[in-house]
Amino acid sequence: MTNTRGDNYQWVALFAISLSVFTTVMDFSGITVALPTIADDLDLSLPAASWIILASTLTIIAVLVPAASLSDRFGRKLSYILGLVLFGGGAIGVAVSPSFELLIAARIVQSAGIGIIQTNSYAIIATVFPDDQRGKGIGAYTSVVGLAAITGPIVGGVVVEALGWRFFFIIAAGLAAIAVVAGFRLLHASRVNASRKTPGGPSFDWFGAVLSGTMLAVLIAAINTGSRIGWDSPWIIGAFPFAVLLAALFVWRELDTDRPMLDLRVFANAPYSWSMTTRFLGFLSGSGWRFLMPFYLQEVRGFQPSQVGLLVFSSAVGMAIFSYVSGRLADRFGTRRWVIFGLAIIVGVSLFYSTLDETTPIAIIVAVLFITGMGLGMWEVPNTTSALDVGGNASTDTTGALVNVTRNAGNITSIAISSSIVTGVLVARGLEPDLSLVGNDSTGAMADAFLDGARAVYIALAIVAVVGILAAWRVVTRNKQAEPPPGRSGS
Repeated sequence: MTNTRGDNYQWVALFAISLSVFTTVMDFSGITVALPTIADDLDLSLPAASWIILASTLTIIAVLVPAASLSDRFGRKLSYILGLVLFGGGAIGVAVSPSFELLIAARIVQSAGIGIIQTNSYAIIATVFPDDQRGKGIGAYTSVVGLAAITGPIVGGVVVEALGWRFFFIIAAGLAAIAVVAGFRLLHASRVNASRKTPGGPSFDWFGAVLSGTMLAVLIAAINTGSRIGWDSPWIIGAFPFAVLLAALFVWRELDTDRPMLDLRVFANAPYSWSMTTRFLGFLSGSGWRFLMPFYLQEVRGFQPSQVGLLVFSSAVGMAIFSYVSGRLADRFGTRRWVIFGLAIIVGVSLFYSTLDETTPIAIIVAVLFITGMGLGMWEVPNTTSALDVGGNASTDTTGALVNVTRNAGNITSIAISSSIVTGVLVARGLEPDLSLVGNDSTGAMADAFLDGARAVYIALAIVAVVGILAAWRVVTRNKQAEPPPGRSGS
C-alpha cells in the first residue's frame, strides 16, 4: 500500500535504506577494481576469477524471490536487517578466507544478504512514496547507487594498493554495522511493512527455487567454461539441453502450484513483459565493460589499482547525475523516450570501446566512461519506474524482486559471455587465459588477444542494445502529470 501522508517520512526511510545500498554497491563496484589483484594473489585464471562475481550474482538471483516471501512472513524491516547481518558476516568471511573455495563460500553468504536487501529496498520505496513521486524516489535511490559506484573503485583501488584487498571487505562490514543501527532506529514497521500473509497459507515454493537456481548455475557455468575446455566437450554438449529441461520444469512447476516462487502469469501483461525484456537486454548490453575495463586498464595499460579506481569513477558520476534527472523526467513526461535515449547511448559507447587499443588517449576513455554512466542512468530509472507501475496486481514485493532478478540475470549473462569470448580468443591462439601474464608478455601477443576478444564482446553488446531499443519501443507510455492519479497503472 502506497504511503499518501504528507509528513515526508518517505525521505527518512530512503535515507535509512540508502546506507545499505551505498554499502552493498560500494562493495560490488570496488571488487571489480580489486579483482585483478585477487586473481594474482590467489593464482586464478580469468574464468576462475570471474566466478568471484558470477557466484555472487547467481546467489543474489536465487535469493531475491524467496526474500519476498520472507518479507511476507516477518515484515520488511526484520528481513532487511537480516540481510545486512548476512552481508556483514559474509564480508568478514571473505576478508579472512585463506583459499579461493572459502572465499567463494563467504561471498555466497554476503550475496544472500544483498539479495534480501535489494528486494526490501525497492518494496519500501514503492510503499512509502506516493504514485506521483515514485520516479523521483527511484531516481534518488539510483543516484545513491551511482555515488556508491563512484566510491567503490576509488576506495577499493586505494585500499587494495595500500593495505591489501582483504581490508576492503573489513571496511564493508563496518559500514554494514552502521546501516543496521540506522535501520533499527529509522524504519518504522507500521510504515514500511507489507500486509502480512495469513498463517497456515501455502508454504514457499522451495522446489521452484531449486529448479531456477540449478538452471542458472548450469547455464552460466557452461557459457563461462566452454571456450576454455572446448565447446565439443561432453559436459558442454549436455549442459545446454539440461538447462533447457530445467527451465521447462520450472515453468511447469510455477504454473501448476498454488503459491509459485515466481508468478509467471504477470507476464501476460504485455507492457510489463516488454519492460522486463528491455531491462534484461539493457543490463546484458551495459555490464560487460564493467568486468573488462579494470583488466584493460591494469593489465594492458599498466595502471595501478588506485589509478584504475580514479579513472573509472567518471562513469559512476554520470550515472549518479542522470539517474536523478531521468527519474524526474519520467514522472513528468513518461518513460519510453528516456529508455530509448539511454540505450542509444549504450550502443554508441559500446562501438567506441570496440576500438580500444594500447594507445587510446586516457582522457577520451574517461570522457566516454562518463557518457556510459549517463546512458545507464537515463534508461534504468525510467525502466524501473515503468516495471513497478505496470506490474498490475502482482504484490509490490514480488514485482520488486522480479525487477532485481532481471537486472542481475542480465549482469551475470553479460559477464559470463564477456569472459567466455575473451578466454576463447586467448585459448585459440595458444595462450593461457591468465590476464596477470599480460604485463609480463614482452611479445605483446596476450595484449593483442585480449583486445581482439574485447572488441568482439563490445560489438556483440552493441547489437544487444539495439534489440533492447526495439523492445523498449513496444512499452506503452503516458505522461503521468497529464492524467489523474486514481491508481491506474501506466509506464
